[in-house]
Amino acid sequence: MGSSCGICLFFEKAEKPRFRECARHPHIEEKGYVLYYTSQCPFNAKYVPLLEQTAKENAIPFHAIHIESREAAQDAPTPITNYALFHDGEYITNEQMNENKFLKLANA
Repeated sequence: MGSSCGICLFFEKAEKPRFRECARHPHIEEKGYVLYYTSQCPFNAKYVPLLEQTAKENAIPFHAIHIESREAAQDAPTPITNYALFHDGEYITNEQMNENKFLKLANA
């Protein structure tokens, strides 16, 4: 078919995939613990509310941000939108946590 086929022209004109600048250097301005997460992982529905409650009971500054749209995911300050935990502006981990892991991290 050569390069004149419709599919080939589409790929020739397509923009190369890339991360937005906001995701290249994960950092936020908000202090305390900030969790960006999606519903992609079914465990987030269980563990995010538990972390919110644990943080509240232990006076740990914590804010969860549920990413619910493609646009919000693209504007997130991290390329990992399924679960991304920040502390005092710095990216910490994408490892999902239960209450004990979170308290251990917060008390470290």
